[in-house]
Parts: sequence; C-alpha cells; structure tokens
Amino acid sequence: MEYDVYVNTTTKVALASATGVAVPVITPRLQTHLRLRVYFFAPGDDPALLAGSPTFRVALKDKYEPSGSVLALLSAATATGADYYEFEWASVDSTALRTLLDDNDSVEAALEIEWTISATVERVTIPVTIENAWLRAADAAPDFQPFAASITASGYLRLVNTSGTVFHIGLNTGEPPA
Repeated sequence: MEYDVYVNTTTKVALASATGVAVPVITPRLQTHLRLRVYFFAPGDDPALLAGSPTFRVALKDKYEPSGSVLALLSAATATGADYYEFEWASVDSTALRTLLDDNDSVEAALEIEWTISATVERVTIPVTIENAWLRAADAAPDFQPFAASITASGYLRLVNTSGTVFHIGLNTGEPPA
C-alpha cells in the first residue's frame, strides 16, 4: 500500500493534498508492505524538503495508548525525493501489533510522524486502521513435521500423519489406490 501525506508545517496538520483535503484513514494490513511519501509545505508554498538536517521518527501506536509502546517504528527516512521523504515498511508486523490485533479483524491505531530540526521537535498524527492478515491463524509458521508425503506411481499425493493415517490427494483423474 502506498499513501501520500502532506504536512502543513505551520498548522502541524496532515492532509491528503497540499490543497487542504483531509487525510483518509490509512489502512495497512498486517504482514504487508506500506510506503508513505511525506511532503512538507508552508501555506502558499509548494512542497519542499525541510531546511536544515531533520531527523525523523515514524511510529505506529495504539490509538488508545498513544504514550504506550510502539507497534512499529522507522527511525529514518528510507528515501528522499526532490520534494518528499519516503518511509517504507517491507512488512507491517511486530509482536506488539499481533498482540493488539489478537483475533480481531482490525484495530484503530495512530501513525505519528515526528521530525526534529535543531533540537525542535514537531509531530503530526494520522488515524490508521490496521487490518489483520487474511490467512493469519497463529503466530508461528505451520508445522509440516506431522506428515510424511510422497507421490505415488499412480499420480496421487500420499500423506501419512504421525498416527499412521493415510490420506490420498489425486493429482489426476481416477480413484486412489487401495
């Protein structure tokens, strides 16, 4: 998922465009890619890189515990364009985020973009709804050890679990062998 965010440096408000459209709720999904392009602008000016040498911190937090633990964090821009900074998570995921999501379809969160120039800290907060992963059933990788598998000469996948039960999955037409 990719989002453009425009930050008014005077009002400290995040927008979806430099013309004043409100930022829609950002909706990343657990375990998926998220890229934010952040444009800074002063009213009446075009977006531009910040003067000085800014440092950044982009934190995903629980909406109801904004001073609590961070769910996901980037401590620097991952790229800089001609007039924007890019922040990118290859996969939005963490133990804290999985704990917050639990078995819910989604949770409300906040994305806090913080920048510091000459010891002056500024920040904006954007609403976020984090959706759970489509196939997430557990927090561990599936365990394939309980099954031994082989492909038979008749064109079937033969699975045998640890109790000895045999399963046949046809890879072509016909009945499984006896």
